[in-house]
Amino acid sequence: MAVHLEPIGVIHTCFKEKFGIPRQPNLAARAPGVLEFFPEFARPEAVKGLEQFSHIWLIFVFHKAGKKGGTWSAMVRPPRLGGNKKVGVFASRSPFRPNPIGMSCVRLEDIEFTTKGPVLHLTGVDIMDQTPVLDIKPYLPYSDRLDTARDGFAPAPDTGACEVSFSDTAAAQIRERETTIPNLLPIITQVLENDPRPAYCRARSSNIKHETRTDVPEENRVYGIRMFDFDLKWLAAGNKIRVLCLDPV
Repeated sequence: MAVHLEPIGVIHTCFKEKFGIPRQPNLAARAPGVLEFFPEFARPEAVKGLEQFSHIWLIFVFHKAGKKGGTWSAMVRPPRLGGNKKVGVFASRSPFRPNPIGMSCVRLEDIEFTTKGPVLHLTGVDIMDQTPVLDIKPYLPYSDRLDTARDGFAPAPDTGACEVSFSDTAAAQIRERETTIPNLLPIITQVLENDPRPAYCRARSSNIKHETRTDVPEENRVYGIRMFDFDLKWLAAGNKIRVLCLDPV
């Protein structure tokens, strides 16, 4: 049976590529997003009453997660298990699924009414820029929060938070950019605290035996994350991350 799903809009976020996106919503609570509706859905009455809710569910498409030939894997390696152990794809939140559909619970900060229709201002997003959105539903604490639910192999947030510091150059660049990008310092800090490195790089940095994919010493490897309109350059050693600079792109 064929099912046709039509996106209702697109979300604009600070994450311009897959690398660096928080692995779950609200891990970077300040990370902003703006949802714009496509013309046929940009009707003020369609969001009437939504302002009464603090959080909403976004149902979206992993539009950059497709594999060649449309294939998918029944087993995946969740980052939470170090990238070494496999579980079934339906026991994970991997974007590589039979149908590349994702869901995130994010904070609704404001509804702006423009000449082109309503615009939703959000925070706590873990979604790539230009992602198509299929649907919006209000978050209901009395039914969506289940205190007796079992949490499998992810019983709590990752406690291995990284210590983030900034070079003088990066700190000055951030102060200058915060005039146009509010909360830039906490956004960058929250993203890096969650250690966006691949599991094999984190394991090697901690001297844990793991598959080696590069000969570059971890402490000398410069990482880059495309955020907003810059490339965030940083180094990592163990659980310490040092931001070097914000290169314009």
